[in-house]
Amino acid sequence: MSRLIRLCSLSLLLSQGLVAHAEPYNLGAFRLAVIDDPWRIEFQDNAKQVTRQDIEQVVRIVGATRGWKVATSTEGRMELTNVIREHTMSVELTYSATGYGIRYLQSTNLLYEERGGGTLRLIHGNYNGWVKDLVSGINAGLGVPAQTTIGFAPLGKVDAVPFLKEKGRDAYKEFLSKPTPRAFAIAPNGAWASSSRSAPGSRQPDVVGNVMESCNRRGNGECKLYALDERVVWRSDR
Repeated sequence: MSRLIRLCSLSLLLSQGLVAHAEPYNLGAFRLAVIDDPWRIEFQDNAKQVTRQDIEQVVRIVGATRGWKVATSTEGRMELTNVIREHTMSVELTYSATGYGIRYLQSTNLLYEERGGGTLRLIHGNYNGWVKDLVSGINAGLGVPAQTTIGFAPLGKVDAVPFLKEKGRDAYKEFLSKPTPRAFAIAPNGAWASSSRSAPGSRQPDVVGNVMESCNRRGNGECKLYALDERVVWRSDR
């Protein structure tokens, strides 16, 4: 019996440690989340041929079942709007025969805000779920294998991080092994900085404030946040 108690205690301690390691950056409100934007869906090379007309038809049908309406439509571009209770949102959907993308345009009553001069964009967490549901429905309707990327690049794609030289890329690889909360910032002159909680269970630092202050000292005040916790939040000028 005593051995069972010890095992249960050990299991509890381990689970607490795992939870602590996965603790996200505190955004200040439980309803806020880092926005998932943009979405890029690329059809795989071995997929059946999909025409622009196929995509437009599926978007209209699938969108209608989820409350999305086509506000405007031109060749290769559609603006979709949705109203859910008191929440309204608009997204841009661009498409071609090789894939499509969805980009946030505007919203009301969804707590959207930009911090640090647009470095960090936040929104009500429900928005991410609604767009994810739309993408899932479109992909199912098209019935083709596709690769989905959210944001500028996948978090673990080290070569995608702009501006960095070899030392900076090594630092980013190390950043990926750090416990959350964690943040990584970059600057056009190649400067970078990384910040994270030093150990699971320690007091949560302001990793965003810390990393921006550290990076800007070497980045001529031009640093932007690249990654926060498990997401790439940096936006390309393109």
